[in-house]
Amino acid sequence: MSPYLFVLVMEVLHMILQQLIEQDGEFRPIEEGGLGIKDILALNRALMSKHLWAVIKQDEPLFGLIGSSRFDFGTVRFGQLRKTSELGLTSTGLLDKLPGVIKDGQRNWPLITDIACLEITHMLPPILEGPDRISWKSKDGSFNTSTAYELFHPSGPKVFWSSLLTGSFKIPKNYFILWLAIMGRLSTLDKPWLHHIGGSCILCQDGVPETHDHLFFSCSFSRHCFAIIRQQIPFPWPHRDWQHGVQWASSRWSGKHVVNAAYRSLLASIVYHIWQERNARRFQQRHRPPSIVGRLVVEEIRQRIISVPLRHSVC
Repeated sequence: MSPYLFVLVMEVLHMILQQLIEQDGEFRPIEEGGLGIKDILALNRALMSKHLWAVIKQDEPLFGLIGSSRFDFGTVRFGQLRKTSELGLTSTGLLDKLPGVIKDGQRNWPLITDIACLEITHMLPPILEGPDRISWKSKDGSFNTSTAYELFHPSGPKVFWSSLLTGSFKIPKNYFILWLAIMGRLSTLDKPWLHHIGGSCILCQDGVPETHDHLFFSCSFSRHCFAIIRQQIPFPWPHRDWQHGVQWASSRWSGKHVVNAAYRSLLASIVYHIWQERNARRFQQRHRPPSIVGRLVVEEIRQRIISVPLRHSVC
């Protein structure tokens, strides 16, 4: 593949993934319903705040922060960092270290002429009584980037189905499609922006509207695939609507046990291959019977299980 084509493909994939994740306005960990991708902007702020902490703790000179790049810390934007003299700090005794602005329990600011700096000084909270000390809000009072990242990117509510996206038998492409299906983000024909296309389920051709609930697993094609798989693997499924099935599987197949991990991987593989067959029929006019799709799922899971070293044999 041409390197230019590779770069173009990666850029397009990055844009698509970013749009999918940013529909909820944030990057989220798996337990909160995301893909475990960190918010790069929040992570960069957390890493940059480590330098600010070093300055405050007198471990790093103030000149270490002076540069030409934009620095954004929390809700206070410092803008283009300039030379210290341009910021209005005329007292040479406070140029090297920041902690000198606190003296005898009071703020001891130098002569400041920059309006932005004056606004910052008025936004600072009052100093409480007692000896001056600088500490981070952690158990030992030391700074760490993980807690700083949580300040810039607060945690959200947990989801009940996060266990379905974990396990030693995880196949990334399958789990990505499973995540989209759980979130209801697959481009089924019931989406408002696809109403102009019309049409029903192309897998069963029974005239039923194509929805997540129908594809997983009310469709006769999906049920036939289940029957083929169950001839070789005792795979339980309640055959309720999709969201109730996800809730049922989340409660039954949680934990690190090898059987539960295998069931989670099998569910992701079934969802992936059904969606792949749907796309092949709709866009490429290629048809495969349920028997072929079912055997592909079983073989994929078999190959995945034997490729992962297990601590104990499973009979």
